[in-house]
Amino acid sequence: MLSSEDRTRSCATELVCRDCGRRLPLIDTTSKCLGCGNGLDIDYDYELARERLSEIPPAEREINIWRFEELLPIVDAKAQARVGRYSGRTPLIHADRLGAELGLKKLYLKDDSTSRPSLSYKDRVVSMAVARLLELGKDEIGCVSTGNVGTAVSSLASKAGVTAYVFYPSNMERGKARACRALGAAVCQLDGNYDEANRACRELALASGIQFANITLRPFYAEGAKTVAYEVVEQLEWEAPDHIVIPAAGGTLSSRVHKGLIELETVGLAETSGVRIDVAQAEGCSPIATAISDGSGRIEPQTPHTAAHSIAIGAPGDGPLVVDAVTSRGGSAATATDREIFEAIDLLGATEGILTEPAGGTTIACTARLANEGKLGPDDTVVAIVSGNGYKTLDEHPDKPWAEGVACDVDAMGEMLEEFRQHGVGATLG
Repeated sequence: MLSSEDRTRSCATELVCRDCGRRLPLIDTTSKCLGCGNGLDIDYDYELARERLSEIPPAEREINIWRFEELLPIVDAKAQARVGRYSGRTPLIHADRLGAELGLKKLYLKDDSTSRPSLSYKDRVVSMAVARLLELGKDEIGCVSTGNVGTAVSSLASKAGVTAYVFYPSNMERGKARACRALGAAVCQLDGNYDEANRACRELALASGIQFANITLRPFYAEGAKTVAYEVVEQLEWEAPDHIVIPAAGGTLSSRVHKGLIELETVGLAETSGVRIDVAQAEGCSPIATAISDGSGRIEPQTPHTAAHSIAIGAPGDGPLVVDAVTSRGGSAATATDREIFEAIDLLGATEGILTEPAGGTTIACTARLANEGKLGPDDTVVAIVSGNGYKTLDEHPDKPWAEGVACDVDAMGEMLEEFRQHGVGATLG
């Protein structure tokens, strides 16, 4: 039986350097190890987490990102109440029609294109960052973004009463930038690619004192990605899948899904050691996939050349963690050309009625490639992550023509209908 103190204290215990092992108190505001300068992770009292999860099982809890609060780093209940209550818990869809096209009988889609409030998986990580900001008593937050981080920061900051500053690289997706402005954020387009923008924002964070969601708050931000793993396994009735195919940009999602799977086993909720993580990247920006496929394990920075802007990060900060996650689990990596990505977007829409952005198209295109190469078996349970919504990126999608100038009478419309029926919906168009 838990004591009253054990029921209320946080299971998150310390910040720990993932390289040298140095430990810092959780209240410390640094995002880098003071000894070696490398990234920090968050450690937990897993025995306490196990006891509390057994006392109040997940099924008896509110359905949102805080469902597994014992495995998340936010201590302040008031911060939890203000951020993320409607984030997470996106549907897991049995994609039977798409699976038939790809030769995968048990293909599932984790559809984060429906996430609240900003229609991408980034709601999960940004919820952690904004909640941490509230714990620190701050009222300004910045971010550097290829797209979806910006809209998530703008949405969640607005609800929390926090001022948001969004910095985009030169190839920003304008629809997402417009959304940020509509949500009340200040938007600044920088003259440089994402990696150059990221370096400049690190300097600005130090000079201005403003907390940046995916820079100074990164140890907390990253923990939100684990909730994808928790939800997938719970939605499969605590039977872990054989594969999870994940689009990779900076590598946060892939590396933290790996951590989340380990944690589920540690606290006794599921057996997850057999899950393989497979990484999907655009051919025009694939430093992680290349490091895995060539067997070197070394992340060599690349200059992005792809229409999949939201995953176009040439120097991924968590790249080495992803390589370790994939190789230690016996997974693999694949890439897709821009043409294949947009064809996959159309295929997903035509079979499952889901409109995704190029990042999600990359996942589907790479899932098809891995299946074709025999790396995904026809009877394997495969979960593909659809990370963002395509309605935000329609300006990026190649136009598909439709019938125009058809007379508004039944005869002309009937003739057009016959054309569609006989030759397909696009056969006579353009």
